[in-house]
Amino acid sequence: MTLSITRRTRAALRVVPRPVARLALLASLTVAAEAGAQSAAYSPIVLRLPAGPRTLAMGNTGIVSRDDEAIFFNPAQLVTATGFGVSGERLSATAGTGAVSAVTRFGGGGVGIGMRFASYRTPGGVFPTSRASMLADFGAPGTSLEATAGIARTIKGFRVGVAGKYAEELTGGARVASPAADVGVSRDVMRVNVGLAVQNIGADQDVGAIETLMPLRTTLGVGHTRSLGPFDFAVTGAVSLLRDDFVQPSGGVEMNYSWLSGYNVALRAGGRRPALGEDGFTAGAGFTRDRVNIDYAAEMLRDGRFGHRLGLRIR
Repeated sequence: MTLSITRRTRAALRVVPRPVARLALLASLTVAAEAGAQSAAYSPIVLRLPAGPRTLAMGNTGIVSRDDEAIFFNPAQLVTATGFGVSGERLSATAGTGAVSAVTRFGGGGVGIGMRFASYRTPGGVFPTSRASMLADFGAPGTSLEATAGIARTIKGFRVGVAGKYAEELTGGARVASPAADVGVSRDVMRVNVGLAVQNIGADQDVGAIETLMPLRTTLGVGHTRSLGPFDFAVTGAVSLLRDDFVQPSGGVEMNYSWLSGYNVALRAGGRRPALGEDGFTAGAGFTRDRVNIDYAAEMLRDGRFGHRLGLRIR
């Protein structure tokens, strides 16, 4: 497999200061190869779906996010995250996902809760579900959901967090339900936020003759913000490793412009190594008025399809 930075990615990075661009390149925004070799029977599928429009627009990278959807990426970031958010995404005529999350300060740290769900159809009741099979417009109905609660504190300069979750998938009469846990740590190093998280720590299950695997994932990532004239830039990048040795680099850039106190518009673009059913590029935009944010993201899917995600966040 050959790694490459596309022309579109280079064009997006030209407006970013050079040190920030280097971070994005280091995070390997895109790769040229489709993830067809990934064949592990992971379940529940909800644990591998996007969680919010801002992170999705930036390559679905949220390891150092300061928004409430950080509960789905790195519990350590609950120390700095804040707000309440709700979002939904339409993937096809029969498939959609949604998420709700909230974070607040508590005892010198932060606590958060989150829920995600997905509804879809799969041809022939394919189980476990993948992002490819859930895009079918026919077949047996399926659902998947996750409920998460986490807490974080700052210990000797490190933000440390843990989250417990319950996740399940019901497709074609087959069902997987399992508790799991996430652990994470993050710290600011020379104005760069560095984060590490291990997610979906739980037991595998046998469903008939099929052994389903929890999608255990380890992610290392960075984030940085910088002002350039009237614009504020943010860049983030991460590399995730799934238990089948599937390495998934991702990242994105964001440009913010505020023309009046309390008002802000943002443009975002990102890339990722695609899993089955996905393509590499994501993009989006946001509008802020005082404490209210409206965000939109689009992700490229297989066969030229797009998923469209819209969210509302209150800080």
